[in-house]
Amino acid sequence: MSESRVPVAESNARERESRFARLFSSEVFRQREHQTLGERARHAYRQLQEVHRGLGSGKAIAQDLPSLFALFEWSAMLAPELFLVLSGHFNLTLNALLSLGRGRTDLEDYLRELDSGDSVGVFLLTELGYGSTVFSLETEAEYDHDRRGFWLTTPRDAALKFMPNVGAEDVPKLVVIAARLKVGGEDQGVFPFILRLRGKDGGLHRGVRVVPQPERPLYAMDNAMIGFDRVWLSFRDWLPGDAGSINEQGAFHSDYGKRERFRRTVEMLQTGRVALACGTVASARASLSIALSYARQRRVAVPDRGTAAMLDCWNVQHDLLVGLARIHACTLFGRFVQGLFSQGDEEREALSLLAMLLKPYISKSAFDVIQMCRERCGAQGMFGVNRIPEYLGTCQAVMTAEGENQVLQLTAARRLVMGEHLRTPAGGTDAVRTEGSSLFAERARRLRTRIAQGLEAPLGPGEDRFERWNAWSTEAIALAEAQGEALALECLQVALRAKVPSSEGFRTASAVLRVFVADGLRRHAGWFQSEGLLGAEEARRLDVELREACVELLPHVPRVLESFALPEALREAPIAAPEGYVEAWARRFR
Repeated sequence: MSESRVPVAESNARERESRFARLFSSEVFRQREHQTLGERARHAYRQLQEVHRGLGSGKAIAQDLPSLFALFEWSAMLAPELFLVLSGHFNLTLNALLSLGRGRTDLEDYLRELDSGDSVGVFLLTELGYGSTVFSLETEAEYDHDRRGFWLTTPRDAALKFMPNVGAEDVPKLVVIAARLKVGGEDQGVFPFILRLRGKDGGLHRGVRVVPQPERPLYAMDNAMIGFDRVWLSFRDWLPGDAGSINEQGAFHSDYGKRERFRRTVEMLQTGRVALACGTVASARASLSIALSYARQRRVAVPDRGTAAMLDCWNVQHDLLVGLARIHACTLFGRFVQGLFSQGDEEREALSLLAMLLKPYISKSAFDVIQMCRERCGAQGMFGVNRIPEYLGTCQAVMTAEGENQVLQLTAARRLVMGEHLRTPAGGTDAVRTEGSSLFAERARRLRTRIAQGLEAPLGPGEDRFERWNAWSTEAIALAEAQGEALALECLQVALRAKVPSSEGFRTASAVLRVFVADGLRRHAGWFQSEGLLGAEEARRLDVELREACVELLPHVPRVLESFALPEALREAPIAAPEGYVEAWARRFR
């Protein structure tokens, strides 16, 4: 298919939305209520083929980041099983070949298969004994100079690759494997290699063993453990990019240390982190829309009034409106980072720091809000046909995938403490402020200063650097959370500043900002008081302030939901059906 069907640069958001609406209207994306998790995992690959048929060239999709991000978000809402395989295929395999193999004609056959969707790409990074500790990976690729290639080996059980989606026996798979390069017996660090794991006939490459894992109760994916027994890789299967080389005499050379070599060969992880995290926020937007639709319809008994809509009850109204404000902020934060990645005008280090702050903050926020929606919908929230429980499973997967959230937070916090530059939405200019909003940035600043001072203090008797950092780890996680929240707030402020003060849009944005700030101050009131930043009387008024802010936001809910531009297909959920949930369920009974 022609690459022109997916332009490298897509400037018209409405056209992009129309393309994805057409794609996801296909029968293959409709919910299948009675499939097992294993059947759904297998069905995801049929959906991936439909993506290639509908959008065209995989290379064009992978390189047009606005369209790639949109694909993740639409899939998160309408095809959760597809959502979980997208990153391995587009970001981690296809992009690895495009970036690390730039200018290499010897990889064209692999690229053609991924470009057309004839083979599915999967990234094999973590091992049974090592998750996010990637510098300790044990899978070995030993260079054989006489044959000019590599022997791929799993030296012991802890090195079994755990747990990529390679269990389906009839799906051709091309995999990128992170393995420790050995040249002349010397360890040169972890590099990526490509391998045709399964051919079109479903057969495994010689020397590879795949053992499917039991189904997970939370999400559909054909996960497995993989081991290698002297699997032969040709020299072209090594993907070093510019991080290393082996000359004709068999000598290894690199201008970088081992950690920098690995970092330079896995930059595509950052794009995947952003895409996956923003996908969870898309599913949270969908959950809020579904839950709000139900809350307007569901009648509950109330004293003196007989019945009232569930949304009229303060406990429900509070939860849904606070969730709406939080997810709106996460959406804007995600759009800000997506924009920087799409423009490519930032240094890689700056982008990676933002991705490490973004993913934990917005994916955990999305999970919290989706879980709240499930609970507020009661028993209705437990049915997959109402979509919300499916979103919980994908959120759980994303919080671990491509960097476990707390590990990313610890890494980001260390970089912040070391004084690394952080790109902010306001770009250093004054943003619109609401009462108390400056305290969010101050919280992050004080945590960063306190940790830096603690780390710089002289070591005690017998204390080493690890023990010192370990002692500050909980504060470091709090710093990353606080910095993420401050960035999300700044995105709301920037959005408000762009509105005409007398417009309805300004009033909506102002109400969202007010709820977000009131909720954040209330959640962290104890910390702010202990720091002398919030007085006792101010703290006591936070409950009243939040209630008043929610009352202000309530009439603007339809406008916020409209800004989410959610797919019409979400209304197929019985509790979001246009005719009402009672009629939607009763129709199944008749």
